[in-house]
Parts: sequence; C-alpha cells; structure tokens
Amino acid sequence: MGTPKRERQKANRQIRLQELAKEQRKEKSKKVVMRVVIAVIAVVALVGGVYLFSGNDKNTTSSASSTSGLLGATTTTVAPKCLAPATTTTNATATTSTVPAKPTVKQPGADVTELKTTVLKEGTGEGAKNCDVISVHYIGVLSKDGTAFDNSYDRGEPFTITLGAGSVIPGWEQGLLGAKKGSQIQLDIPAALAYGDTGQGSIPGGASITFVIDVMDIQQGTANPAAATTTTTVSPTTAPAGTDTTAAATPTT
Repeated sequence: MGTPKRERQKANRQIRLQELAKEQRKEKSKKVVMRVVIAVIAVVALVGGVYLFSGNDKNTTSSASSTSGLLGATTTTVAPKCLAPATTTTNATATTSTVPAKPTVKQPGADVTELKTTVLKEGTGEGAKNCDVISVHYIGVLSKDGTAFDNSYDRGEPFTITLGAGSVIPGWEQGLLGAKKGSQIQLDIPAALAYGDTGQGSIPGGASITFVIDVMDIQQGTANPAAATTTTTVSPTTAPAGTDTTAAATPTT
C-alpha cells in the first residue's frame, strides 16, 4: 500500500512541476512578445519622424530629378523687387514728426474714369521713382460725394511705402511717380486702379476714390537686380518636339 501511494505522490509532484514550468514558459513568451511589439512601435515612430521632418527635402529632390530627366535643371529664385535704402536722410525724423494741417479735399463730384494727378503745392528735389521709400500724410474720400474713409493726420503718424513694390493700390503706385518732397498732390483714382468691383471696408464696390497727399520725405531706393525669378535650362537632346524652351521672368509683388 505504501509503495503505490508514494508513486502517486511522486507522479502528482511531477505533474505540478510540469504545469509550473509550462506557466513560466508562457510568462516568458509574453514578455518576449511585448518587447518585440515595443521595438516595432519604436521603429515605426522613428521612421515616421524622419519622414515627417525630411518630407520637404524629399519632395524637392524628386521634383528636381523628374524635371532634369526630361527638360534639364530648373532653378527658381524669388527676391524682393526693391532693396532697402543704404542710408536714411538726416532730417527724416524731423520732417515726418511734424503733422501738417489736414487738408480739405475738393472731390470731383462724380465717379472718376481715369487716373488724374494734380499738384496742389510744389515740392523740391528729385521726383520719386520706383523703389524709393516715401513717407506721406493723406486723406481719402469717395470721389462721388466726398465721404471720408481714412486719413493719417488724425493718427499723427505718416504712412511709409516703397514705391513700386506692390504694397499699395495701383493708383498710388502710378500717381506718386515723380512726386517731390514737400509737395502736396491730389490723386483722383478710378475703381479699376483702386479696389475694383469688390470694394474695401467703407469703400463700396466700383467706387472711385480721391486722395490729397502731403509728401513728407523721400529716400532713394534701388531696384533689386536679383528680382528676375525663373530660369529654365532645357537639354536639346531630351526635349520633346515643339517644347517652348523660353521661361519668362515673373516678377512677384
């Protein structure tokens, strides 16, 4: 009786040891799988980060290679039209800090159909040209009824622009050419050279506008020779028949 009992106990112990070993193997397998999953997630995150931060470079390289394969290399340069003045005039601060009396605008009384520049007071010095930096005081009204919509006199600070840089309406860009320091001019501007059919703020669509402008200061600027934008070089051996190989410079404003 004792011997079979001991044999059964021994067998039960072996079974328990086997079950314990099996559980340990399962736990070990779970840990290995978890480590593998974490490693895969880390690799995916790393690859995604590299792709995210280098995506623009990849796109640029791909675009360049596809272009050069057929038409040769394409180089695009975007530069401002005008260079900043090398120096500022010594009396610029004194000139622009004095606010002249706000003028009364003599409006045309009807919509304007073409740009008209009237010199109300003569200035001195060289006339303004494109890329010059001009400081002005101004008042703007609707040409038809004289309703004022903006002025710098009440703010006490002049408005400064770089002529020809595209930062103001075409009526100003064209009308201020040749203006002299110290002059006062009136600009009657048609809607096509102002805010067109859409209008702006209190200026209705299709309205012509009139400004009286005091030219406070002019600083000579310089056109940027690097402002020509796109140059395309075409390989004569790979360009398809009929391909236009001339790339026109497109100025940007």
